[in-house]
Amino acid sequence: MGNCIIKWETAPVMEGKVKIYSSTNPDSIAENLPIAMADISAQRITIVTDNPKKRYYYMMVFNDRYRVKVATRNINVPGIQNFRDLGGYKVAQGKSVRWGMIYRSAEIDSLEKCSCKELQNIGVKTIIDLRTAQEKGGSCSLKNNFNVINIPIATGNMEGVLKALQQNKIKTDTIYRMVEQMNRDLIIKNRAEFKLLFHALLNKENYPVVIHCSSGKGRTGISVALILTALGVNSDDIMQDYRLSNVYFNIPKATRYAYKLPVQSQEAITTLFSAQEGFLNAAFNEIERNYGDAKTYLKQGVGLSKEDMQQLKNILLEPGN
Repeated sequence: MGNCIIKWETAPVMEGKVKIYSSTNPDSIAENLPIAMADISAQRITIVTDNPKKRYYYMMVFNDRYRVKVATRNINVPGIQNFRDLGGYKVAQGKSVRWGMIYRSAEIDSLEKCSCKELQNIGVKTIIDLRTAQEKGGSCSLKNNFNVINIPIATGNMEGVLKALQQNKIKTDTIYRMVEQMNRDLIIKNRAEFKLLFHALLNKENYPVVIHCSSGKGRTGISVALILTALGVNSDDIMQDYRLSNVYFNIPKATRYAYKLPVQSQEAITTLFSAQEGFLNAAFNEIERNYGDAKTYLKQGVGLSKEDMQQLKNILLEPGN
């Protein structure tokens, strides 16, 4: 929210003008009066909003013909890391994931009133928490303002792993292999939990939704990858979204205790909290080993019917151009 810079590229290169229209409602952007206009060759424009407390969505219209809807992916909410919108990813037939419907995030606990207000301002109704009871703090005040759904997904003895790291008992290459194994186990052992997750996403009344775990990288990362797969987003975009946790999750802030540890321990902790391609690949390789491909896993392993998959697309995909 606030001012933003919109960038674009066209292939082949286009001459002419791009007009920018805006709205706080991603499903209704009127093309009456543009808020800005630029030469297509400029490839960028700065938008100054008149109300930084609101989130804006933009329709870019190239030469009064080609339309592209955009918004900021990362949203800065005080007290929350790695909070971002899954909108805009392309699928087949000119369709794309709807903006402002499904978000992913690091842990969301007791928030200041201003942060709760910001979540409400962007329309959030439901918060899906993938953490176990042991990971959470005390009482959850979020239930006073949101529909909180708990779907605990365990990731092994993470507390023991962190303790071993602090004692310099685990090296970087070892933790890498451990995270890969955690993800392989996660994808097979939590099929019932993933079914509950999709069941929540198939209820239109729950939207807009936020899915979160502790860092927003591990369980959330795999869950989001499965959701985007179900919607038909290509694997490159899914991996790109996964890697964005390296940009929007502040590892040093979350692991301040590591500054006093040996360098090897610091490197191992950084590896644990990072979103490396091999970690997500381990989960999908396990899917392929057991089910052949991700869509078969969603159908046979998770238990999504053809009708479920279509309903999810009806809810979360924009119509084609």
